[in-house]
Amino acid sequence: FVSSSVSARIAQKFLHLLKGETLMSCKFSLMAAVCGLLMMAGSSAFAVVLATDNFSYPDGALVPNGGWANQSGTAGTLLVASGEAVVTQDSGSEDAELVVGPEFTTGVMIANFDIRVTVPDPNVGIVGTDFEYFAHFSNDTSFNFQSRLDVVAPTAGGDYTLGLASNSSTNEVNLPVDFAFGATVPVELRWDFTTGLASVTAGGNTVVSTTVDLGETLDSFNLRQSSSSSDETIFVDNLVVSHVPEPATLALMLFGLAGIGASRRRS
Repeated sequence: FVSSSVSARIAQKFLHLLKGETLMSCKFSLMAAVCGLLMMAGSSAFAVVLATDNFSYPDGALVPNGGWANQSGTAGTLLVASGEAVVTQDSGSEDAELVVGPEFTTGVMIANFDIRVTVPDPNVGIVGTDFEYFAHFSNDTSFNFQSRLDVVAPTAGGDYTLGLASNSSTNEVNLPVDFAFGATVPVELRWDFTTGLASVTAGGNTVVSTTVDLGETLDSFNLRQSSSSSDETIFVDNLVVSHVPEPATLALMLFGLAGIGASRRRS
């Protein structure tokens, strides 16, 4: 979808052009709107929603509800309970994928979702160095996972924080803010095809991975279970997966509209 105020102005100018407004005037107005759009390109205002899931399935296995499929591990061990996906990092072994559209090679992939994290013993908390990632993007025909997100030891006196890597099993960067066990935390996970880097936003902070990986082809969002040092459980809800086209694609679409309007006006 496109920012409503910007799209409304573009539609208004386009209608004026069709109804007889001066061609030159409309061309300049539409050009100004295009420039404004390109300045905002990359923001979620231009995201095309590919899939949503609030996990309102009967308690039990996540797969095959809502189009989720087993990509690896023991099928049926990644569960749904009380309207949330339950990613266990103690005995779980399933990697579940949700194919969200065609294969993307440009623009930005985005996944927004809420998490709650619990551990067997809050007094022990997140320990060790084995922080297994639990969410990422992928291609349904490969295991080349991008934007790997994991729960890691706290850095600011809280219970835990989130770590991120482009495609490594070891976190490259951590958020500079901590979160509390059991609290709901909205998360935004991204993969930017142009820069070849991942980013995560939560708690009012954003960090970007360090390993550049260009030329990726992605079409899926994944939840992954494994076995970490802390045996934490991540509850996931309110998933929205979207894609932001690259600025050049937006420009071509808008200039195409301008061309159609100009042709209609001349005729």
